[in-house]
Amino acid sequence: MDSSRDDDGAWKQGDSGVSFPELLNFASRAQSLISEVLLLSGRIPNEFRDRRYDPVLFDLRYFDSPDEFESRIVGNAELEELEDQLRESCSEFMHRFFLLANGIVIYHQGLLKYLDEIQEGAYPQSALERVIENEKGRQLLTESLALFGCILLLLEHHMGGFLREKLLVAHVRYDCCFNAPNIQQICLLSRMHPLKPVRHRQIHYSPSSSTMVLVQNPEELLMKFPFPKQVVDSIISLLRDCDLYNRVRHYPDPEHRTVALSSQAGWLYVLLFYSPEFLHNGIVMREIVDRFFKDSWVVPLFMYFIVDLSLSWDAYKAAKTSLSLCLSSSFIRDLCHLHCAKVKDLMSELSSLLSDGVLSRGYVLNNFQSLLSFVRNCNVSFRWLLLHLSSNDKKVREIVISLGTAHQLEEDTPLLFLLNISRFEFEVKELYTELLEDKGALWKESANHASTVMQELSEYFSGAWASLWKMEGESLKDWFKNLSLEICSMEYTKFGTVGRKLYHMISKFKEIEQFYEVKENLQIKQHILGIQKYLQDMLQALNLHHDALSTFSVITDAVFAWGFIEDFTKQLHKKIQQDPFIVLNLHSFFLKFQSLLHAPLVRISENCSPDETVVSAYYSLEYVEHICAILEIIPVMLFRILDDSVTFTVQPFHQLNRIERDNLQDFMQVDQQFHLTETFNQISIYSQGILAMSRNLHNLIHLDVKSWIEGKMQEGLFKQFGSRLNSFFMSPSVGLEELEMKMKKLTTNILSQLHLMECFQDLIHSRVTHIWEEAYAQFLRYCVQIECDNYSSQRNPESMVACVQVDSNAQTFLGQILHQIIKQTNPSSSMYLEPMSGWFDAAGNELLGLRFFDILESCIGPLGMASLDSVLAFVILKKLEHALKILRSLLDARCLGELRMLDSALGPPSSLPLLRWSSYKKMAKFVETLWEPWVESLACIGQLQILRCLITLKLKSACKVKASLISSAVGSMIASVSSQREKLKGIKKENDGMGELFLHELSKQGMLCGFCLPLQSLYISEDPPDFLSRCAFVVTISQLPRYILDTHLNTLTSRMKKVSLDFSPLAIGLGTFLRQFHPSYLIQYAQYMGQYVRITAEDAFGVTNESQKRSTESTQEILKSAFWLMYFCNHMELPKDILDECIPPGLLAALQV
Repeated sequence: MDSSRDDDGAWKQGDSGVSFPELLNFASRAQSLISEVLLLSGRIPNEFRDRRYDPVLFDLRYFDSPDEFESRIVGNAELEELEDQLRESCSEFMHRFFLLANGIVIYHQGLLKYLDEIQEGAYPQSALERVIENEKGRQLLTESLALFGCILLLLEHHMGGFLREKLLVAHVRYDCCFNAPNIQQICLLSRMHPLKPVRHRQIHYSPSSSTMVLVQNPEELLMKFPFPKQVVDSIISLLRDCDLYNRVRHYPDPEHRTVALSSQAGWLYVLLFYSPEFLHNGIVMREIVDRFFKDSWVVPLFMYFIVDLSLSWDAYKAAKTSLSLCLSSSFIRDLCHLHCAKVKDLMSELSSLLSDGVLSRGYVLNNFQSLLSFVRNCNVSFRWLLLHLSSNDKKVREIVISLGTAHQLEEDTPLLFLLNISRFEFEVKELYTELLEDKGALWKESANHASTVMQELSEYFSGAWASLWKMEGESLKDWFKNLSLEICSMEYTKFGTVGRKLYHMISKFKEIEQFYEVKENLQIKQHILGIQKYLQDMLQALNLHHDALSTFSVITDAVFAWGFIEDFTKQLHKKIQQDPFIVLNLHSFFLKFQSLLHAPLVRISENCSPDETVVSAYYSLEYVEHICAILEIIPVMLFRILDDSVTFTVQPFHQLNRIERDNLQDFMQVDQQFHLTETFNQISIYSQGILAMSRNLHNLIHLDVKSWIEGKMQEGLFKQFGSRLNSFFMSPSVGLEELEMKMKKLTTNILSQLHLMECFQDLIHSRVTHIWEEAYAQFLRYCVQIECDNYSSQRNPESMVACVQVDSNAQTFLGQILHQIIKQTNPSSSMYLEPMSGWFDAAGNELLGLRFFDILESCIGPLGMASLDSVLAFVILKKLEHALKILRSLLDARCLGELRMLDSALGPPSSLPLLRWSSYKKMAKFVETLWEPWVESLACIGQLQILRCLITLKLKSACKVKASLISSAVGSMIASVSSQREKLKGIKKENDGMGELFLHELSKQGMLCGFCLPLQSLYISEDPPDFLSRCAFVVTISQLPRYILDTHLNTLTSRMKKVSLDFSPLAIGLGTFLRQFHPSYLIQYAQYMGQYVRITAEDAFGVTNESQKRSTESTQEILKSAFWLMYFCNHMELPKDILDECIPPGLLAALQV
């Protein structure tokens, strides 16, 4: 209920609050307290509704014997835990409730004191009689008292007495404020309101029951905080006779009188409970009902809260008797029949007026008064129908529903009626506002045309033949000439005088039109009719004024219907699914309730109260939340359309340069074209609705509808990716062919959706492809996080040692793909051939290669490849940590002793030990079986590193082809940063954040462009174990006997022809492990291997005895160890001089022989 608007501008700045600042302050504070009541009632903690907390939540009986209640908790661990939980989670809410209760008590005390003082004459200029005589004063006085009554009623309605008592007692106990000021009054406010038994009636709780205020014995509730009876009676007597807000002038029809006075009727309803004698006075109540409630018994109380008088006055015989005529079945039927028939006729007329081309500037200009009357009738009938369909009296409600059904009014008729009304009002108001803005131009244009035609007529009547024709004692020539000058001198700002002159001129021209000579002369008659039209247009322009907009705002206000918004939301969702054109009316539908944002702030803003921001935020938030709830259906419908279209466009259109005429019919794809055209039409309808809402709600609320829809679309796309991509789960036994087929199918699905997004982008007027890309990137990040968390949660040590298996419960499609790749490249069953960049089995069949990575990149794109790389990097990190843990466990005292003895026996890497090959045999045999878990871990690390290298290679090549400029720019930037790394370390501390952000983004972009170097990466930062290089060396020579050098493949292969035992992952895994520590460990390992190669060579070639026959086994050992060392140095990018130092050129030449 709009409680404080004077729409004709009667409240001037000098009169609005200067004369009665105290009352204005009370009215302002009351509005703030109501918003706080509504806010807290919507945020009641669940703990106060949970029965588990009942043992620690007490009512006001606690204050009678607090020790007894406390003894129930002390010593009980379970209750003490509940107490702590309650204190921790709800203390802020309880404190805020206590402040609200205290604020209400202080408000009553202050207002009561003020009323007593004005009765005693403490304010000579604000005596009670003066306040009541003053228009602004009586408004503020009424609101100050009635709003306080509303506070008590709403508090009881939303936060029952039992809840209030528990909140108060809990706060007092936890905050230890037993002696707080006003504690007795706060207890009185919080005390449970006693309910008296009432006679049985059939009560129907309508869907709007949350806003239907039904409080038993309200006079007892309000009389806990009474006001002076003289003041209350004076206000009631005033309200019975006056028009408090000057609303009657907006409703000239006597049948609309109850609607015009509905604002003060709500105040009167509340104040009558402060003086219940009136409710028991039959004569007074008959008068009140006849003036305010003669045709309505469900009426607004405050804003969107309503009351049903048929139940609320049930305990007051005189009031109920006065209302009995309105509640008689025959009267209800007649009234319902009247409004239902009106609604049906008005809806039909609305449909015709809303047809294309009917509403125009000219139509509104010429028919505004009739349109205003039509809008008034629509709103009155809608108001009556909506409110009385929500009656809590089951019998009355059934009568209304049955008659509505008889008039073919459906359940959703009020909503459809409201949608059409709001659209019509919006268009009329827009056109009228345009006319107001162009009023001066319209006036000037019509005046110029009229003046010109008059001058032409003056010249026409200048002949002697017309000298006998007189008009007001002048010749027609002079009369037309003077009239033309007079029209040019008129100013539309002088409304009264100019209007009378124009009306007089029009009547004179109608007299001239009756002249015989004019009737016979078609040309003159046309000029006379033209002048009348221009003068009529001037008169219409003169009637354009802002007061009409004020009236329009009053009669179109529908804040009373906001309580039904949840019902409207459900119905709107159903209607939009059936008819997308409903979306085009949503912006006007939302604007219909815009007074919800302004009405509660009128007094607060007049009082310049600091509460304005808080109160405005509450109502704005409520407004936006319900708007968003309604708009939720739009992304759902868009995705439903897109899903249907994606399945239809999986088979692409034929794109041929030449088609045979006989085959043209086959290639037209009419059904598919029609389906897409229909889809585009539906999308464009939703797009128009979104643009209209963005344009018209922009200055009203802090909600960018377009951005909100885009955000919801991104959320929807994220869910779609989850349901679609994760549905491509594969069985553990899938082969390469089936895997590639699945990937191609997935590629088709993803690209079809992206293609459709590109097509819809211009229709939706949004960056749809960007939204799609953001949602895809978000989904990939989510998949990476899920897979990393899933891997980290594995607690089985064996699963940490072994390579990631395909059945390790991957939860996302990314994990499924990764596990399939790892399965195909298992080092124990495959062999990686670097020249072919692929994995092969023992029979030479390709298991996985570059073709698969091409298919993978075309499917999941660079972002997907980079995401896979991220998961691999995380797994490698965990594997390295576990490999280090394994190594530390293997290096027990005995092992360290053996390594120490070996280190002493072998001496420096540059020397040759005296015992030659025998120095290694014992240690190699010692680690051959015991250290197998560490070897497997290293092989798994190497396998993952090779996969990372191939992903990086694919990313780099794809980026150079598809985004060469970006690739070049990123490469140059990374090179530049790398060359300036030392200088970057000296950046000042205040720039560290920006510098780190830059480096992070550069690294991220470099990964997408394939500039990552997996084999050079540092994953962990730990202290190295003892004899690290020697351990790596010993493990290497223990593994060498498993391999032979295949000169054809140029790699080490398994001795057993039917078994694939890959050496590349082990060598790379070993190098990766060593790289995590100081670079000297890599060099030291190479030097140890060089020493081994030289010892083996000396044994094989017999440097001391030239004639000795070479040992074939020793020769093979030289070739294998030398190849291993060269492979290791090459991939770990050790300097060439290190390799030359380890394997002298002479030995290399001998090996080549």
